[in-house]
Amino acid sequence: MKVELTEEFTKLGPWIFQFQIDGQIYGGGISAAGDARIEQFFSFAPGAETILELGSLEGAHTFILARRPGVRRVLGLEGREFNLRKARFVQELLHLSNVEFAQANLEKSDLAAFGKFDAVFCSGLMYHLPEPWKLISQLPALAPNLFIWTHYAADADAETVSEGLRGKIHAEGGAADPLSGMSATATWLTLESLITLLTKSGYAGVEVIANDPAHTNGPAVTIVATTSPANPPSR
Repeated sequence: MKVELTEEFTKLGPWIFQFQIDGQIYGGGISAAGDARIEQFFSFAPGAETILELGSLEGAHTFILARRPGVRRVLGLEGREFNLRKARFVQELLHLSNVEFAQANLEKSDLAAFGKFDAVFCSGLMYHLPEPWKLISQLPALAPNLFIWTHYAADADAETVSEGLRGKIHAEGGAADPLSGMSATATWLTLESLITLLTKSGYAGVEVIANDPAHTNGPAVTIVATTSPANPPSR
């Protein structure tokens, strides 16, 4: 069985994340186990039963979210078919029935068709989008709670990128690069502009719960937001 699984993983590779199947590790070199962002998400939205994950990649975080007691459904949206094939392959091995995956280019897709959720989990995606404001403007109608981890632009490096928003343009690898956005460039908003955008899009409460301006790959932030003024984020 282990030999057969190794061969199947190899056929679907290369992999980014690793997965534990019956005590054996398969896949790539990165483990999502113990990722602090998962605990931060559930601390913010402890009652979330339905979760929309934006940019699910191979499903590593998706499966951890789905295994949380009380979670009835996780829908992972991913732009690349080859990542979806990997995610569905692992899902079958893990026997997780409360997970779904769908293909969607999050730079362009109308997300209303996917329905409503208790919370959105968006980790490692926003800084890959050329126009992140187009995605963020859709999110309040999908779920009252939003969790974001993203890189952002330092104020000193920023310029005006859209109406009232400042940021920096970054080169991306395009559709063939699994760790890239789908387009040739992406916009990193400044932290101030990101918070402004969330507020203008309809979030009544926005809070920075972790800020790492010295992150190796560029300033990074964890933000939680809610549409309900009666239930603002609280730490």
